[in-house]
Amino acid sequence: MEDHEALERTLKRARRALQILEEESAGYTALTRPAHLQIELEEQRKEVASLEARLAQLSGRGGAAIPDNLPSRPPIFCGRETEVARCLEALSPDVRGWGVTIDGLGGMGKTALALEAAHRAREQAWFDAYAFASAKTARLTPEGVREETLALTSLDAFVREAARVLRCEAAERATDAAERRRLLLEGLRGRRALLLWDNLETLIAEERDLIAEFLTRLPGANKAILTSRRRTGESALTLRLERLDERAAMGLMDALGRRAPRVAAELRAGGEGGRRALYNAAGGNPLVLHFALGLVAQRGYTLPAAVARVLDAERSGDLYGFLFADAARDLQADDRAALSALAGFRSPASLGALRDVTGLAEAPLRLALERLVTLSLVNEAQGDAYGLHPLTRTFVLAALDVGAVGATLAGRPGQAQGLATTLDPDAWRKALRYWVDYAKQYGGDDKDAYLNYPRLEAEWPNLEAAAAALHGLLLPLPQAGEGWGEGQKEAARLLVDLAGALRIFLFFRGYWDERIRLSTWAYEAARALENWRAAGWRAYDVAWIHYYRAETDQAAAWAARMAEAMERSGGRRDRAAAIRLRGAVAQQRQDYPEAKRLYAEALAAFRDLGEEADLAIVLNDLGAVARAQEQYDRAEDYYRETLALAEKHEAKGGQVYITENLGLLALERGRPAQARPHFERALALARQVGREDLVADAHWGLARVLEEEGRPAEALPLAEEALRIRERLRHRAVGEARELAERLRKKVGGRQ
Repeated sequence: MEDHEALERTLKRARRALQILEEESAGYTALTRPAHLQIELEEQRKEVASLEARLAQLSGRGGAAIPDNLPSRPPIFCGRETEVARCLEALSPDVRGWGVTIDGLGGMGKTALALEAAHRAREQAWFDAYAFASAKTARLTPEGVREETLALTSLDAFVREAARVLRCEAAERATDAAERRRLLLEGLRGRRALLLWDNLETLIAEERDLIAEFLTRLPGANKAILTSRRRTGESALTLRLERLDERAAMGLMDALGRRAPRVAAELRAGGEGGRRALYNAAGGNPLVLHFALGLVAQRGYTLPAAVARVLDAERSGDLYGFLFADAARDLQADDRAALSALAGFRSPASLGALRDVTGLAEAPLRLALERLVTLSLVNEAQGDAYGLHPLTRTFVLAALDVGAVGATLAGRPGQAQGLATTLDPDAWRKALRYWVDYAKQYGGDDKDAYLNYPRLEAEWPNLEAAAAALHGLLLPLPQAGEGWGEGQKEAARLLVDLAGALRIFLFFRGYWDERIRLSTWAYEAARALENWRAAGWRAYDVAWIHYYRAETDQAAAWAARMAEAMERSGGRRDRAAAIRLRGAVAQQRQDYPEAKRLYAEALAAFRDLGEEADLAIVLNDLGAVARAQEQYDRAEDYYRETLALAEKHEAKGGQVYITENLGLLALERGRPAQARPHFERALALARQVGREDLVADAHWGLARVLEEEGRPAEALPLAEEALRIRERLRHRAVGEARELAERLRKKVGGRQ
């Protein structure tokens, strides 16, 4: 291990190397500095920052400064010293490989061992950041396992969380999973971070393989710890965690007895024979020991009764699930409310949020959570927060699904049926409503809504889980002549509200697939509710993503659905918006006479209604048609009028695309000098409002300007960034971006 003086010497050398690089860099401008020098400079700065953070840890000054979301170390940790030593050896920078995988049966203490090793490494300041994340789980229903979230891969969920904790802003902003992985790895160069990824047994084999492959690419001295019931990954130390030996298990029992007088009394009464009987019944499984003695502490079991209960368990690979069902059967009302509410949170819930959802005062809520923690049903997290263990959450949701969808419990045997009588579906529904209200508070289409996008990004796992849960409550959708119960109607209304609140956020931040999926669900729900206006707007939301991807037939189909819905229930503005959407489809098909006719009809309606924001949008559309027909003066008139309206209403999102259109118009007229300020302004606005597709458009426009000015080397990075964004969005203009990038590469290569 490195001591304080050795680390100071290393830091001094690193600073001296940085000074040399900075002196060399000072001889260049930002535009002329060689790429290799810029990369070396950035990596050296990261190395210095890493060493400073580690030194601050050793000095007792780095607690708040370094990225660190490690949960608290286990309050009781008995035995496993050999395993801890092996973990620390694998984490050493002198050992090849990306770290350690801890596998074994459920409840053997894999997570506890991983956290203990991570905290000991932290005490020695081995790393400059510590990022913890736990695997997402599937949802168990009477029909089988159902995927619970909108996420496409669990690796992406881990990467998102790591990027957030490690403050890797470029990776956080990325909307493509592969790009996000690349940017996270790039951000780790020159650093020494420890990733602790937990509970991979909940993932399918392909997802575990993806994670293992990703970790083999960790740069430099970065390391990882994985926990799983199954072997995961190569190029790492693999620890098979077996049962606690008897001496360690007895130490664990004594430690639990010191925390609960009743447990201590029962252990004394049971003597050596009673302890050994419990050890054998639990199979040396620490989690089962915790559970059994939790029954003694909280429910008044005698030690023999607790042993008998454990021996009655069905011996399966999911033992913890059976024990959860048994423990939950006699929960108090407050316990049921807290446990059920937690099922609506993907990440640990704060005490304040749980208080809002359950309606419990702080004192009884804390007591309920303490009981749930004692029974190993709930985990304590940092910052006075609480979360469900993945296995617990699976069983809670299975139980709530039985009770909440409206199915009759009679004649539905199985574990989940028994659980449904012990839980509180209303508390779970309140948690889902909590996330809908959150989306409505921070989402929407207000001109300043982009200021709240970081809040929505931070809670996206909870928001997407709420969406999936609400949709699950609606399945199967009713057939003709059938209807929903009140619970399903409420879920449908909440799903419609959630989609409406998140529509602009999903569009701006590049969650285009998610917007299609969520808006489609909401469209189906609104139709079943006969809320035709809402159905029409959700069809509109789907149509525009297809339009931006040049999937014209699909856009036309959804435009027709919108028009049909608005004819049933929409007002004049709604019908005008449907007409304008049909005009966009006609424009994409290059049927300009029809597009102009439809735009003119929509324009007249918006003028009569005094809807200036809508008026500006259609004027911009007409400008695009004029530009496509090379009627440049007319197009500029439309764009100028549109820009004036957008500036009048301080609509920054509108100002971005109008300014870009003026830049494109100048380029098409062969006036790159006039185009440059338009694209520069558009890029600044696009970044401010967080609209990814317009960021790409501005990069493309500036690259074209630089190309016209004979500066292909400066243009190439901008063109490649535009291409990356458009590829991950599957944007209609991806071919245009690819052609520009390839052309610039040839020009740059030809000059070298």
